[in-house]
Amino acid sequence: MKEMMVGSVAPVGPVGRWGAAPPQELLERMKDYGQEGAFALWDELSPEDRDLLVRDIESLDLSRIDRIIRRSMGSQGGYLAPAEPVPESSVSRVEERSPEDKERWWKKGLRAISEGKLAVVLLAGGQGTRLGSSDPKGCFSIGLPSGKSLFQLQAERILCIQKLAAQSSDSPRNTLPIHWYIMTSPFTDDVTRKFFESRKYFGLEADQVTFFQQGTLPCVSDDGRFIMETPYKVAKAPDGNGGVYAALKSKKLLDDMSSRGVKYVDCYGVDNVLVRVADPTFLGYFIEKGVSSAAKVVRKAYPQENVGVFVQRGRGGPLSVVEYSEMDAAMTTEINQSTGRLRYCWSNVCLHMFSLEFLNQVANSLEKDSVFFAYVS
Repeated sequence: MKEMMVGSVAPVGPVGRWGAAPPQELLERMKDYGQEGAFALWDELSPEDRDLLVRDIESLDLSRIDRIIRRSMGSQGGYLAPAEPVPESSVSRVEERSPEDKERWWKKGLRAISEGKLAVVLLAGGQGTRLGSSDPKGCFSIGLPSGKSLFQLQAERILCIQKLAAQSSDSPRNTLPIHWYIMTSPFTDDVTRKFFESRKYFGLEADQVTFFQQGTLPCVSDDGRFIMETPYKVAKAPDGNGGVYAALKSKKLLDDMSSRGVKYVDCYGVDNVLVRVADPTFLGYFIEKGVSSAAKVVRKAYPQENVGVFVQRGRGGPLSVVEYSEMDAAMTTEINQSTGRLRYCWSNVCLHMFSLEFLNQVANSLEKDSVFFAYVS
């Protein structure tokens, strides 16, 4: 007869540091948020994979994520005020302004730039999948004879504006460089950094360019449950261009801007070959009007054009953007009887100007008001 130790149990398989069950405290927290399903395959995981799963979940800000999920799913009920068209009077058309106005704005903008009051934020987290490339969009060459990438075109624009600002300044040697903050994503960060390094920052100083990653959020099902990328990893995706506010705050870049004397921030999307980065005219207009935020817009060309448009939430209410996927046929084709043009016509082309004070206000208030939408085409 074989000897046996009283009370011993033959192990079924490797248990690992966490034992046969997930950490109790973490499991209870996940139950509180209705996400305990992430542990559904725990018994089938190796000790190493269990450790990966625990670390992955512990890296999540569960209370914030739960708040975002609940608010975003609750918003489907339509708590937002009805969309109203932006009045024609709210839009200033540059081509209709006098040469004196435009020259005044240009000089005012150049002066602010020369004094280091403008920073530029580039939204460059996306990959060029629609362009047939997995590289960051900014690395893409659009077929110009020069072969220049979007990143290079925009960097050279900054160099040009810096030169013009110095020439217009009473103290050219004291002109400060434009600081360029480039928001990447986990999918584009490493490639973007290496692209700039290998090309010596396209003539810019390396210390005037700051890279930072946008955040990610767990992917969830229609009922708000985490989707698993693997049995030991929650699926995540970048939190979109709207993640720029939280990213700037969490990386302490708003403080960095303040320490540099920045007052205004030009923010734009990378996939725009015609963008006038650090546009002095736009900046001068913005400063003169004394507003906290502004946007360049383009009149929508035809009803079916796939662009989001600016609207007012309620008559005289705050501005927001309605994406083309949210617009029904009536809204898309409605005509303004006084102009004969589309009633909802001012396209959002991701060209914004903000005051630094406004960005701080948004970043500080965003946590309690975050709403995210995802669309599947």
